[in-house]
Amino acid sequence: MTRRSLFILVPAALLLGTLGALGACSKTDSAGAGAPRNVIVVLVDTLRADHLGIYGYSRPTSPNVDAFARESLLFQNARSQASCTFPSANSILTSRYPSAFLGQPSERALGIPADIPSIAEILSERGYRTAAVSSSPVVRNTPGRFNPGAGFGRGFESFHEDCVWKSAACVNRAALPLIQSKDERPFFLYLHYLDPHGPYAPPKNQARRWALGKPDKKFVRDGNPNPIGDMLYKGAADPGATKADLQYLMDLYDEEIAFFDSQFALLLAELKTSGRLDDTMIVFISDHGEEFLEHGHIKHCRTLFDTSIKTPMIVHIPGVGPKTLAQPVQNLDVVPTLLDYLGIDEQLSFEGKSLRPVIEGTGEVDPHQYGMQGTLRSASDGKHKLIHDLGKGSYELYDLKADSGESRDTLRNARRIFHGLRQSLTAWLGKTEGTGKAEESLEAERKLRSLGYLE
Repeated sequence: MTRRSLFILVPAALLLGTLGALGACSKTDSAGAGAPRNVIVVLVDTLRADHLGIYGYSRPTSPNVDAFARESLLFQNARSQASCTFPSANSILTSRYPSAFLGQPSERALGIPADIPSIAEILSERGYRTAAVSSSPVVRNTPGRFNPGAGFGRGFESFHEDCVWKSAACVNRAALPLIQSKDERPFFLYLHYLDPHGPYAPPKNQARRWALGKPDKKFVRDGNPNPIGDMLYKGAADPGATKADLQYLMDLYDEEIAFFDSQFALLLAELKTSGRLDDTMIVFISDHGEEFLEHGHIKHCRTLFDTSIKTPMIVHIPGVGPKTLAQPVQNLDVVPTLLDYLGIDEQLSFEGKSLRPVIEGTGEVDPHQYGMQGTLRSASDGKHKLIHDLGKGSYELYDLKADSGESRDTLRNARRIFHGLRQSLTAWLGKTEGTGKAEESLEAERKLRSLGYLE
């Protein structure tokens, strides 16, 4: 069996051994461990935290991710800063809020502006080998249909785009030679997986566990939620989606998660085989979640409910952990945290904070989490969330502990909490946006819609 075939078939004992080795590494005394050399960011597009077993999901969609989480740093209360790949991925890679990426010239509207350095640029300047493999049609180095301005390639020595719209197996195959490289420089590797982004289409050779039977409607069988979106947002005819149809779409979504999970195990196995696991930090994260009409919307890029912005964050740092952390954190905290553990004192205007004090129990960070999408803005302290519609001037308040589905607006009955979160939200808006950004945010959405990415 060739090493490349590891990404197709690996004995179960090897996978268990890999996860066991990960645990052994994590449980070493951090005082005796050297600083990690390498970094891998695994971003799984459109992955809701609440569809992973380690975050409480009832279906066994993610046994390998769950095992990885149990031997790593598991952040239970992480949120993204937007519910769309642009600008959420931009925020993750730069530690800047979404407002920093709005209002760019149309020819590069979705990329990272030249005056905002990404982690790839920072590490490249310090002698790191940097590479990306992206299956996303948005996160691109060269122009494409959904991002004609590209703008994500700066700082990367290589940026692989052959896997656009393809499955995790393709991303793994492209990542293998990057991991196996004999180059002695430390490396930064960004892997952007598209499973389980719609259309929900698990590989045909994957045995299904939940999406069984054959629904009458072709768009449901194809895992295509767009006809529902066309009805909601374009005035198209009602496609007649039933509750069972929505469940089947969600079943296919879960099948895609399960397939990615199997591929993630193979990635870990290759890291172990190549000897890279013991000196590599691994961040497992998502840019946003997915709506299945829980709040009257389909897909993503529409809301700031947790179905859209509560995302997984799992971090493996050699010699640190395992530990489960309940502190509210943000996706844009990733870059400062990685640089802190790499020993890089970067004096940049990051808007996220290093989570090292939280991880090591030496301090806290601001518990507030902020988000923006269209005219919506949100502030959360992990217990409550305030959503403000700048266009309508309205507010909604949700008790995340008592009502995790965010189905009951408690604004009238929790005025003290409302005023506290509103004060925090107002201060954040004043610091990051000023005035006029709502229209720029809407313009970014119109751009995505005109390109066909946002239905």
